[in-house]
Parts: sequence; structure tokens; C-alpha cells
Amino acid sequence: MKRIDQLTVTRFLSILLVFFYHAGGGIYTQWINFPPYSYLFAAGPTAVAFLYVLSGFVMSIVYHHPETKFDVPGYWRTRFIRFYPLYLISFLLVCLYYFEFMARIKPWKVLVNIFILQAWWPPYAQSFNYASWSMTVEIFFYAVFPFFTMWAYRQSTPKLIRLTLLFWGFTQLVYFILWKGYFPAWELLLVYNPIFHLNTFLMGVVAGIWYLRESPKQPVPTWVNLSLFTLSLVLLIGYTIVSNIYRELPHKLQPIAGLLAPVHALLIVTLSLDKTRLAAIMRHPWLVTLGETAYALYILHVPVIWIYERALLSAGVENLEFILDVTYIPLMILVGLVSYLYIDPPLRRLLKRAMDRIHVPLVLVDLVILTLSVYFSFRLRFAEDRAFDSYRQAMLLMFWSAFILRTVVSVVMNSAGSFVIQESLPQYVRRTALSVTLGSLLVAGAVYAGYIANWIENYPRSIFLLDWVIVLGLSLFVRGIYRRKWVNPSKAVSS
Repeated sequence: MKRIDQLTVTRFLSILLVFFYHAGGGIYTQWINFPPYSYLFAAGPTAVAFLYVLSGFVMSIVYHHPETKFDVPGYWRTRFIRFYPLYLISFLLVCLYYFEFMARIKPWKVLVNIFILQAWWPPYAQSFNYASWSMTVEIFFYAVFPFFTMWAYRQSTPKLIRLTLLFWGFTQLVYFILWKGYFPAWELLLVYNPIFHLNTFLMGVVAGIWYLRESPKQPVPTWVNLSLFTLSLVLLIGYTIVSNIYRELPHKLQPIAGLLAPVHALLIVTLSLDKTRLAAIMRHPWLVTLGETAYALYILHVPVIWIYERALLSAGVENLEFILDVTYIPLMILVGLVSYLYIDPPLRRLLKRAMDRIHVPLVLVDLVILTLSVYFSFRLRFAEDRAFDSYRQAMLLMFWSAFILRTVVSVVMNSAGSFVIQESLPQYVRRTALSVTLGSLLVAGAVYAGYIANWIENYPRSIFLLDWVIVLGLSLFVRGIYRRKWVNPSKAVSS
């Protein structure tokens, strides 16, 4: 399907609204930063909802092909490679910002962020990079999309539109009732849980299906399309202003759950059909490039501005607030361009090569093994609760060291690849033992460095031997199970 480039710049414009919502527009909006215009700069939640509708629309344009079989694993793999490298960078930047506290942060808080599950767990929905909760929502969309679109293959377009509007209306009613009854007590659930945003995404998916199926058969006159586009834009602007004046209407965070999704869908469809000068301007290569930076801008803007502000403070810069107002937007645009052009592409290629080499289920099982091993090593060594508690900081440091270092060693030494469970017995035992041993040595060194730096009070030497025995034993056991269940020994490969 041909790209609809005039849509791309709308991502950048939406991210600008998010910037204004999070940090204000600085000097760039002060000349109209008064009511009613200032209400538009608080439309960040509406902009996020627009991006969800746009995501569904684009997914349909790219993947809705009833004549071919939907490659579900390939789709998920492509999506993961597309978003995870920059997500991981944003997470690591936040870890750098909180470096002195990392050893004391609860493991589950870090894990839900690494695996992008934070929005499902309300207490952690805004932990670390508070903007990254929306990636949990997007992953939920990615999980649902293949099955919804394969079901949609067999449905007529009018039926899809009716059902989607009914679902949207029902979810808005439920959401409004919950909001009135339980906000702000349930704020973290009502605002960030992916379930409340599904109606928004599906609205975009069905709009994309209509565009593919019906727009070629029913050409829309230019004047009608332009009128509908103008109407949708006026409705969005008008509702944003009116709802901030009459607070009885849903406003601020409430539109994030798809209240304006039908209007967003109309705006996206009419802009896609537009053949006027407006679309030509929006397809300008520079504007398209700015639109392509939207994801990098969104996922990186929180840690970048935190670190930037700390650097200015450390440098003793005068007029800090003014400097931030002037440089915040240009800095983020520069970061977005550099990330999109020079950082993200090689990282995607690197992740793709890594995923080609590893067996993902085996890596996940290894992460469970190292988690269990760290806990039980300390629990076996320090049976009394008082002694166990005194080593809790050391246990946390050892866990995070193992989580990172053992995983890296496993990938580098190919001890978690599919071919490992197909090798001959001596080969896979030797490869696994070397990987586990090197990982244990690196973990012991990392914890010792933490001890030297006074991050922890005690250095539990005997723990590392227990950990090595447990990890090695469970790793060999798991790989043995894989060999027996999924590999025919007669076809084992020797290399």
C-alpha cells in the first residue's frame, strides 16, 4: 500500500502538544498563552488519543490484506524491533538519572518497566519514564490487532462500523461512570490501563479498513472531503475550548480514553483522501522527516529534559528557567532527528541480528532461573529473617547485575540460541557451563565493585558459589527438557 505521507507530520504536531502539556510551550507559545487559546496547549491527552487512532489506521493500511495469510509472529517481531531499542535507551537514561538510588529500587518496579507492563500495574504506571506507560497500551494494541483484523476479513464494512461505534459508545459510558464515581482514587487505573484505550485503537483500525475497501469504490468530491476535514478540525478545537470553560463536560485527562475518537478518525480519513494544496504541503520531505521523529521525541523527551536540567544546574547556569524555555523544543527536535537518522536504524539491525541468534522462550526461562537463584541463594545461606534482611541491598544489587550481565553473556556466547538445544550433549553442556561460569564471575565482580563503592555493607562471598550451582543445574535441566521435547536426537547437529 502506498504511504500516506500527509499523515506523518500530524504525529509531530501531536507530540508538540504533549510537550506543551508536560512542560509548557515556553517562549514559543507565550504570545497566545491566554484563554481560550491556552486551552489548546493543554490538549496533550487528546493528542495521545489521536495517535492511538492513527496507529490503528496505519496498521490497517499496512497489514489488512485478506488475500494473504496474516503472519502473526512476524508481525509481533517487526513491531518489537521497531519500538524496543529506543524504549530501552529511554529506560537506561532514566536509570542513569536515578543511578544512586537504583540498588534500592524494588525489582518488580524495574521489571515491569523492562518488559513494558507498567500500565497494567497501577502503582507502577508512572514509574521511571512516566511517558512510557503508553507503550504498554501500544503493545496491547499489537497483541489484539492480528486477531481483530483476521476476524474483520470476514465482516462487511457497515457491520464493522456499527459494532465499533457500539463498542465505543458502551466503553465511553462505562468510563464516564467510573470516572465520576472513582476519580481521583482510581486515577492510575482509569487513565493508564490499556483496556480503556482499546476503543480508540479499534476506531482507527476500522477507519483504515473503510479507506482500503470503500474509498476506491466511492470517490468523495473534493469540496465534500475538505468540508468534512474542516468540520472535524473545528469540532476538535471547539470541544477542547468549550470543555475547559464548562467543566461539567469531560475535559483534560478524560478525552484520553477515546471520547473524541470518531472525530479523530474522520480527520485522519479526510486528510488521507485530500488531494488539495494542503496535502501537498504536508508531504514536504522536511515535514515528513519531522513526523518520523515523533516516536523518538515522545519516548526520550522525559529523561532528556531531566538530565539536561540537572546538567544546567550543575554548571551553575543563571536564568535556568529562561534557558529551558528557549532551548527545550529545539533540543528535543535535534535529539529526535539524530535518533531517527543515526541511532535507531543501527540499533534495530543489531536487535534483529540478536533475535535471529536467540531462542526467545529460552531467554525468558533463563531470566526466571536467575531470579529464583538469587533469592534462594540468599535464603539458603541466611535462613534467619534478621540476617536475610541485612543482606537485602546486596541481593538487589546481585539481581540487577545478574539480570544484565548474564543475559549479555548468554547472547554473546550463543548459549541461548535455538541451535544450542540441537547440539550434541558434550557441546551444549560445555557451552552452557562456560556461559554460566563467566556470568557468575562478572556478577561477583559487579557486586564487589558495589561493596567497594559503599553501596552495600557486606560482601557475601559464599553466595556466588551457591548461585553458580543453582543457575548451572537449572540451565542444563531446562535445556535437557527442550532437547527431549522439541528435538529429535537422531537429527542432532554436531559442529
